[in-house]
Amino acid sequence: MLEDLEPVKTKRSCKTRFTLDGLEDKDREILVSALLDTSKWSDKGLSVALGQRGIQLSNESIGRHRRKLCSCYN
Repeated sequence: MLEDLEPVKTKRSCKTRFTLDGLEDKDREILVSALLDTSKWSDKGLSVALGQRGIQLSNESIGRHRRKLCSCYN
């Protein structure tokens, strides 16, 4: 009965990727740079700074994306 048991792949998009896709090119480049710069930006610090600019992106979403644990890398 369970011979072909496999994890379910979700079609849900990563919130970080969704946010990046909604930005203009220059803003996308800035956010990609910030995501890569873990010595300057903690997950929480980046989330707070984005929130102050009207972009709601949780530190959990940022962390999953940085660690390649989100749907972008599945």
